[in-house]
Order: sequence, then C-alpha cells, then structure tokens
Amino acid sequence: MLNANRPTILSTPIITAAKTLIFTAALALLPHADAQDANAPAKKPAAKKSAAKPDAEPAKAAESSPPAATAEKPADEDVARWLGGIEPKGDALKKLAESASWKTHAKGLEAAWDQSEKRRIGRVRTWAPDALGEINKADSPVFYFFSGADFLYPHALYPNAKTYVLCAIEPVGSQPNPLRIPAGEVGSSLSVFRRSLDALLGFSFFRTIDLRKDVVQRHIPGILPVLEMILARVGADVTEVTLVKCDENGTLSSEADAKGSPGARIKFHVGDKPEQTLYYFSGDLSNDGLKKHGGILKFGETLGTGRSLLKAASYLPHEAYFTKINEWILAHSSVIVQDPSGIPMRGFPKDGWTFKFWGRNPTPIGLFKNKYEPALAAAIKAAPSLPLPFGFGYQHEPASSLLILAEKK
Repeated sequence: MLNANRPTILSTPIITAAKTLIFTAALALLPHADAQDANAPAKKPAAKKSAAKPDAEPAKAAESSPPAATAEKPADEDVARWLGGIEPKGDALKKLAESASWKTHAKGLEAAWDQSEKRRIGRVRTWAPDALGEINKADSPVFYFFSGADFLYPHALYPNAKTYVLCAIEPVGSQPNPLRIPAGEVGSSLSVFRRSLDALLGFSFFRTIDLRKDVVQRHIPGILPVLEMILARVGADVTEVTLVKCDENGTLSSEADAKGSPGARIKFHVGDKPEQTLYYFSGDLSNDGLKKHGGILKFGETLGTGRSLLKAASYLPHEAYFTKINEWILAHSSVIVQDPSGIPMRGFPKDGWTFKFWGRNPTPIGLFKNKYEPALAAAIKAAPSLPLPFGFGYQHEPASSLLILAEKK
C-alpha cells in the first residue's frame, strides 16, 4: 500500500508493484458492478452475465483470414468500428463482421455500452454543459494524467477540445489488423478485449491489475485499441492512427528508430466538428520517472494552458514522490476536475484557486482511509450543496461520489 512516509523517489518497478497491490486489494473492497447495470447494487458472481465470456469459434469458411503475407490493411476508421462492435464501412473487414464471433462481440459490447450510457456517461454529458458552462464548451487542450485508457470522461466533460493528452504507465500497444488474426483466435481475442472494459463501463475507472493483464495479448494489444473502440462508440470517425515517440525535448517522431516515450496519435472528427487529436503516452509520472519521461510534459507545454482531469489516480498525487507532476498540472491548467484521489487541498497554492463541490462525501474507500483530508471535509461543509447525478472515481455510486472543480483565479 502506498504510504506518505516512503522515500521521495521510487523506481518504476516499485511503483508498478505498489499500484498492482493497491488494485488487487481494491477488488476485495469494491462491489463488482454488473456491466448491464452500473449503478445497481452488487450482485452475486453467479448471477452476473459477462459480455466477456469466451466465444466458441467454429471453423467456418466465412471466418477464415487471408494469409498474413497477403492480408490487406483495413482503414483505421474500420478497425476502430470493428473493435467497437459497429459495422465497418469498407469491404476489407466485411467477412469478419459477418462471423459469429464478431456478432457475439458486437452484441455483448452494445449491451454493456448502452447500460453505461444510461447509468453514467449519458448523465455526465447532460450534466456538464450547465454545471461547467464555458469550461465544458471551450476548445483548449485537455490533460489527463494517470488516465489508463479512459477517454470516456475527458470526452464527456470536455467534448470540444482540439487536443487531448492522456498519460499513464500502461503500454501503448499497437494498431491491430483483424485480417491477420487466425480464424480460431478471433473469438477469444475479442472476448479478452471486452473483459478489459468491464471496470470502466461498470464502475468509472480501469482496474489497473486487470487492465495490464488483459491488454497484454497477442492480437489486440495495449491501450491503443481500447481508445479506438471508445472513439467509434462515441460516434467519432477515426481518420488516422500513428505510433509516435516523444523525446526529451517534447518533439514527436513517427520514425521506426526514434527514441523517447512511446505514444500514439489518433486524429478524429465527430459530425461536423473540426478535426480533433488524441494523444496517449506511456510513461512513469513519479519524480524519478519524469527524469526519463519529462519530454511528455514539454510536449504538453507546446499546446498552451489547458484543462485537467484527475480521477481514480490511486491517490498518487498525495504522495511525496509525485510532487513534480502536481506542480506541472497546477502551472499549466486553468481548471482541474478531479475526485479526492487527485491533488490534495494542501497542494493548491493558498488563495490561488476557487473550489466547487458536487457531492458531499470526502471519505475515501477503505483501502485509502489514511488519505482522508480534514481540509477537504471542511471546505465541502462551508460550500453550497450541489448534487452529483453520476458516480465518479472510486466511489462509483452517485450518493457517495464527490467531484471537485478547481478554477485558477
């Protein structure tokens, strides 16, 4: 368990191990919400219907993939749609989209997605314009550190951003080519892929231990495919997917031999909106880790002042060995939307920020009970009471959730 008394600098392996232990223990403390009903009371495991049940994979001609040497590379937009359980537009993936395994994937993902929309993300989209006003409407960049593959919340809270920058320690992975997946492995690959989404759609965050296990698979690896799936499901047309590296100066390169922090750039547009860009970088955000991955922050600085999001961050911003990322966020953000696991109240410069609170519960879940902040509790008590209609962060039920809006003066 992370502890404020630990040394100020930890190595990446120690941080990784610590976060893994945190989420292993968290699974025993958090109710496992049914993906079909995100805010319903926890159900017994035997009653849960998972969209990720492994699919039988009959050997049918319609599910045969062309040999790898001749397999066509599908359009980026169609790969995203195929991953998202949405009929591809082009012909390259037509046969795969007719297969029993893909139809099972599409049906399961559609059901889980619909429930997430009804119980959570749809409520965020309805709430944000009135609650956040111009903060919601602006097109300034969005910074979301400790994000995992969660693009649902930054897009729902800040839908018009020209640029989104997400960063976490999980691997980028690669752009999958469905035509190169052996016919007998399509169903199992899609099943594992769906399983990696259970916690995000059922709670409001990725469970790190599950995410790392499930994204490290042969055919649909890493965070990138999850981001593509989310973009397809929110109605975006993915126009370009490029693997990049970010060097120590914040310069991006797509050259195969480039050095630096690995990342991906996804260009997309939604309806008639101008083109938008989503970046995901894999990097260690601890004070020590930023010696190697600090170029990600330099790249962020080239985008100008932005809006930040911090959610389900393992309370790492409360630790002494994550002070540099906190300082960067405070210096380069005009607003921060966060739950209590984000920057602690003591971390904000005195008289430099104003606060609003939706929800009234400052108490962490049991795993993080030593992170209780009396200053946060006092600030909530002195502020107007504002209801929160959706779960946010570790407290995934609306009645127990807290959303904090910090605005720089």
